[in-house]
Amino acid sequence: MQEGYTFQMKQLTLCGALVLLAACSSSAQQQKRPAGNDVVATVGGTSITLAEVDDKALDAPASNFNGKLSQALYEARRAALDEIVASKLMDEAAKTQGLDRSALVEKEITSKVSAVTDAEITAWYQANQSRVQGAPLEQARQPIRQYLTQERMHTARQQYIATLKSRTPVKVMLDPPRQTVKLAASSPVRGPANAPVEIVEWSDFQ
Repeated sequence: MQEGYTFQMKQLTLCGALVLLAACSSSAQQQKRPAGNDVVATVGGTSITLAEVDDKALDAPASNFNGKLSQALYEARRAALDEIVASKLMDEAAKTQGLDRSALVEKEITSKVSAVTDAEITAWYQANQSRVQGAPLEQARQPIRQYLTQERMHTARQQYIATLKSRTPVKVMLDPPRQTVKLAASSPVRGPANAPVEIVEWSDFQ
């Protein structure tokens, strides 16, 4: 089975997000604007730059991300970064074992995925009637089999990547967006003013 986890997003969407992010409210925390050559992760002795991440993030569908543009951009970059890290880890593992990438996937992932049984398909069908939209079991059997197989492939892949991360140091330096909250002088406060972590709570007693 061939490995395939593709991101699809038009370049215009991410570029538009970058333009709008530059015009954020003055209340947003002022941070150093990331540059394309900034290193956002390391896998062993290999560095991953923001430009490399954005090349992949540009293919992610905008519908995958909800909320503020800054958060959407971060999530697109983080998803792309995680995939690049995984790819580099697998390439290194394939090289160490003297295999090509497809042979490694077959050995470490595909071969460890158990076949989906008819009983499992029937159980999933009965538990997800709203998702099959009234389709008879025989019509839905093959799509359900493919779906459950893909789920198992994804789980096996994630477990293998976690194993590789335990053997190779991976450090991620891509920070999530942050925003400064300006409180009124009369706002009740507990704890030191220079505390490393600040929690702000809003309450409506009505």
